[in-house]
Amino acid sequence: MKILVGGIYHESHSFSNVPTDLEAFKRVLLLTGQECIEQLRGTESEMAGFISGAERFGYEVIPTVWAWGVSAGPVRSETLDHLIEIVRREFEKAEKVDGILFALHGAMISEQTFDGDGYVLSRFREFAGETPIVITLDLHANISDLIVEKSDAIVGYDTYPHIDQAERGLEAAEILVRTIRREIRPTMALEKPSLVIVPNMLVTDDYPMKELLSLAHETESEGNAISVSIAGGFAYSDVPEIGPAVLVITDNDSEAAQKHARRIAQRFHELKKKFDPQLLDLKNAVKDAIASNSFPVILADIGDNIGAGTPGDGTFLLQELLDQQAGSAVVIIADEESVAKAIDAGVGNVADLSIGGKCDKYHGDPVKLKCRVRLISDGIFVNRGQMRDGIIENMGRTAVVEYGSIKIILTTIKMPPWNLEQLRSVGISPENEKIIALKSAIAFRAAYGPIAGKIIDVNSPGLSAVDLTQFKYKNIRRPLYPFDNI
Repeated sequence: MKILVGGIYHESHSFSNVPTDLEAFKRVLLLTGQECIEQLRGTESEMAGFISGAERFGYEVIPTVWAWGVSAGPVRSETLDHLIEIVRREFEKAEKVDGILFALHGAMISEQTFDGDGYVLSRFREFAGETPIVITLDLHANISDLIVEKSDAIVGYDTYPHIDQAERGLEAAEILVRTIRREIRPTMALEKPSLVIVPNMLVTDDYPMKELLSLAHETESEGNAISVSIAGGFAYSDVPEIGPAVLVITDNDSEAAQKHARRIAQRFHELKKKFDPQLLDLKNAVKDAIASNSFPVILADIGDNIGAGTPGDGTFLLQELLDQQAGSAVVIIADEESVAKAIDAGVGNVADLSIGGKCDKYHGDPVKLKCRVRLISDGIFVNRGQMRDGIIENMGRTAVVEYGSIKIILTTIKMPPWNLEQLRSVGISPENEKIIALKSAIAFRAAYGPIAGKIIDVNSPGLSAVDLTQFKYKNIRRPLYPFDNI
């Protein structure tokens, strides 16, 4: 049995001014052929789950491409077509393929179409025909009818922070193998509740998402469904498919699949007001952090959440820390220009910097500071822990500079703060810091939650701000809560 495996993974922000091209994938993670197996075996990734499936179920893996890009603007047409072409060539080279296992995000937008993931699957069908295709999707997927139509089964993440990619990859592998062996005939039903939810309200260990996941797991455990996926959607996609979804897979029982999907979707509607965010403003968040006696205090910069497509160069929180003379703090800002100036100045010397605020109008003005350069790094580290364990990350050339007792980590490439090794790799022990400002909504909690004395979600401005009315949506379906009174 030959199974083609791979992944093209991108969460696209409709209002970002930074398009995603091939170089954007190369800067983060772009593997082809055997590299996919060599670098991802044993990691916390869907590919690791696909590989484990081969060992457990006895199929031959045919690796194609693993393209992972940090969230930003829509994917260039030529880039997406190039990645699809790699998969097509490997499919045809293999001569006989029994099935395809593929990791997609579910909220990818490309220049060709609002539904980038549906486009990928449609192209796959052109060369793969009726070959069974089973995919994994991120919890923030905006699942479309086209994605369902062009795949045989869909397995979504159960966790946010995302710590179950390998497990979901293995689950997808089992469903595909059972389908090929004709032990089951996956039948899917999709329901789309009429609401939009911001990322920081989708943490799966907390109510209300915890209740919805429990309903999904109960449905599975009772034997009524092969798999149930609850997607929270991605709020910053200006697409008709925006918003959460309930997807149920049964064994050739469309009526049961539809019934269970509608039941859980109805609960989504009943809980809609529970998804309204309640956050502290910048001034009060920093004030509380300074007053806290439990360390480290994590300030989650919700408006500049890199994982949701922001540039990572927001300065609002840095400026507030300076204005309130916060004392000891760590801030991470993506700013290639400031990195270059720090390198030119050299370790131990003072650099005259204009930090952050360079990409767009949403994330504040540059902060002008004379900082002492503490460290220069290549920015490469290996994730350790629950999230993305074993995966190599690259922040590009990185500089740590100091202004008084505030340490600013300046990176060339924006990097979501989902691992403690990011700080440790530049000589900072996160457990010993007083305040750490992180450009993230929830993903950071997998690593920082266990060491945090206190976590404060900050209602900061930016492309991932919780106030969705600042964005001019043109393509979403209506009515939708909270835009409409449903």
